[in-house]
Amino acid sequence: MRYLILLLLPFSLQLTAQQDPVAREILDRVAAKTKQYQSIQADFTLIVVDRKEDNKNTSNGNIIIKGNKYRIVSAGTTVYFDGKSMWTYVQDHNEVTITEPDSQDDHFLNNPASVFALYESDFKYQYRGETTVEGTLMHEIDLFPENLNQPYSRIKLFIAKNTEQLAIISSIGKDGINYSVFLKNILTNKDFDDSMFTFDPAKYKKITIVDMRGL
Repeated sequence: MRYLILLLLPFSLQLTAQQDPVAREILDRVAAKTKQYQSIQADFTLIVVDRKEDNKNTSNGNIIIKGNKYRIVSAGTTVYFDGKSMWTYVQDHNEVTITEPDSQDDHFLNNPASVFALYESDFKYQYRGETTVEGTLMHEIDLFPENLNQPYSRIKLFIAKNTEQLAIISSIGKDGINYSVFLKNILTNKDFDDSMFTFDPAKYKKITIVDMRGL
């Protein structure tokens, strides 16, 4: 359940990017607006590009975020996260794996609930200007991790100018694999019960449970 696209800028840009006040102003507005939402629901398209193998895979799904909880449904797999434990259910195998993700993981595909605030620490950011994507005018902003040991060299954000909502998130991987998430049909402030973010194995007959918590 991870990953994204876009052209790779030279890695040395990480070392020269500064805290761009224009980028900061836009990011602050988006973050402030998002924090007011009780919940966010959106459909998404995930594009994975392997630059080394020159191939691309596309899948579609749905995500619901409520506070630090989320649920992601995509390609026969459903991920539930209640703020502490993660259940990854694979329908074809009737199997669920339980883990406790690293709370410090700042990769948005591993921790989507934190994506709207990830710029606030450990990143430099740069405003790239306005661009049009599929007929929508966007702000384009690059984030460069200060920790050079991260598996990606850059995160790219596209924010719809008219709504100031995050529309595209891209991660440029040092391993040659890029991940892009395109958000659409965004709905906010719907009432979701907390039970939606917890997996109940009792509802599945003969399910295989792999519990990796504490390992």
